[in-house]
Amino acid sequence: MKDKNKKERKSLRRQQRAYDRMAKQWLRDTRLLSYLIKDGVPPLASDPIEAIRGYIETDTDQIPYASGEIAFSSGAYVEPDLLFGMKKKSWQAYGNADFQKDMPKAYDLESRKNLYVAAMVCNQVGKKVDYNALRPVYSMWVVNDFRIKKSELEIKKEWIEKTEGSQVTRNEPKEGMMNLATFKIGNEIREDDKDSLKVLHYLFKCEEEKKANEKLRAYGFTMEEDQRRVRKMCNLSQGLIEKGREEGRNEGRKEGAVKASVDAIRRFSKKFNIPIEEAYQTQAEGLTRQQARIVRSRLNLK
Repeated sequence: MKDKNKKERKSLRRQQRAYDRMAKQWLRDTRLLSYLIKDGVPPLASDPIEAIRGYIETDTDQIPYASGEIAFSSGAYVEPDLLFGMKKKSWQAYGNADFQKDMPKAYDLESRKNLYVAAMVCNQVGKKVDYNALRPVYSMWVVNDFRIKKSELEIKKEWIEKTEGSQVTRNEPKEGMMNLATFKIGNEIREDDKDSLKVLHYLFKCEEEKKANEKLRAYGFTMEEDQRRVRKMCNLSQGLIEKGREEGRNEGRKEGAVKASVDAIRRFSKKFNIPIEEAYQTQAEGLTRQQARIVRSRLNLK
């Protein structure tokens, strides 16, 4: 049994690596990138897709992988998946697109996104600082955790708040220097989802190859090579989607146990008029260490 589980985990890791490579290959495609830009870069939101594709500064249909790193003076560095420029007449900006196959547990994804976008601004500075030459940057993140049920697009905007005496006004700037967009791909798709989320869903979370290809044709993915890649992604997606659903069900069961414990401890404390800490000690038996830690946190116990 132990050997079987070990083989299954090893097989799943190989599947995840193959999926990750295919996903990043799709991300390089300027057809997909143009949909991300349309929904993730507000100054270009009203422009046609084909026009946006022409704004991407590349001579090919595939953005090259980012060559090298963006280094800091400390010696540390970041490695974006893709770096590219965008230009529409006098408007110019830099962008990056990164694929995140799940919501990481080892670090805060928001911190990583903020570091990348700051690095892209600093990377424009030469020996002499020219403030007027700095381009705004747009960092776009595609998150494909298989536990995400419904697709979401998050755009981080900066607000300017002015105070004059007791009068407070809050204005949203048209464009900031550092901009973030996060595309969370859901297992389900809705009619009112943004086009970018629909394309990402059919490319990255394909369960029915025929349906995915039919839907993608409307978005310009019509070549035989597209169909071959969709077939491969569908095959890779199947096991990963089911694994994500299983993890989601397990998390739901764990959350149910935590909520039941928190409610029981509060009822016990109130009924017998004893401190929460004492009620916890009598009612926490059977919880795992992780569940106990969460329960204590929700009860505001140290």
